[in-house]
Amino acid sequence: MKNIFKVLAFVSVCALASCSGNTAETDKLRLQNEELTAQARKDSLYVQSITNEMNELYVNLDSMRAREERIRQMSSRMRAGSVSGAEGGLNIDQSFAEMEKLNAENQRKIASLQSQLKKATKENALVKKMVDELQKTIGDKDKYIGDLQVQISGLQQEVEGWKSKYATTETEKTQVTEKLTQTEDVMSAVFYAIGTKKELSERGIIDKRGLFGNIKELNENLTDENFTKIDMRTVSEIPVGQYKAKRIEIIPERPASSFSLEENGGNVTLKITNAQAFWKNKYVAIIVK
Repeated sequence: MKNIFKVLAFVSVCALASCSGNTAETDKLRLQNEELTAQARKDSLYVQSITNEMNELYVNLDSMRAREERIRQMSSRMRAGSVSGAEGGLNIDQSFAEMEKLNAENQRKIASLQSQLKKATKENALVKKMVDELQKTIGDKDKYIGDLQVQISGLQQEVEGWKSKYATTETEKTQVTEKLTQTEDVMSAVFYAIGTKKELSERGIIDKRGLFGNIKELNENLTDENFTKIDMRTVSEIPVGQYKAKRIEIIPERPASSFSLEENGGNVTLKITNAQAFWKNKYVAIIVK
């Protein structure tokens, strides 16, 4: 405002000087007018620059408040058990890192503003007051971050206990699951062999008894290597080959309702319709003729 009054005063003086025909005085006043105009423009740009930097500080403070709220919410969720210790701890650590980064940036901006305001004129006293208030706010925020870190530190120790307990539980769970899977795999493993009566006998799979070898049973000393291993949970069909279904014999006998022999294009397939009943004996010999 003072600059405006100076310019108005100059215009009045200039008008008087023009009327009196004093060229030297007119030139002097014109020069003063140019200097005042340039100073006014400079002051305006200076104030605008200061205002822009202060706006950036306000934006940073809003971002810090948002992260404070995120930390409080995450802490509450961790205590309630609605979020895992690993996830909660990671989110809190990330929020703290972002807050500290914003706070450091604010401190640098404040230092820059205070450096500029050392040369502040009376016209910029209001801006200087605002910067001083921001400095106090950021100082309080810095202290608040430190206090919050102390509070969260206790929670993080608690979280570490949860994470350790959770990790132990998960390890035990994994071990039990692996053991259960292994047990189920062993229990679900079944074996079959296909061949003529002579071939299966020579391989030690069937044992011919009776006067003419008409009684056929599985050998008492079987080895898995002589069979084809399959999983009864996933395999329900066994391709037998190019034979006639009526000339195929299953040893030991299976319930008729648990399987069927189907011919298709000259090939026979053993289809298992009731796995539990069919595989009560986990070894089967399929004799072809």
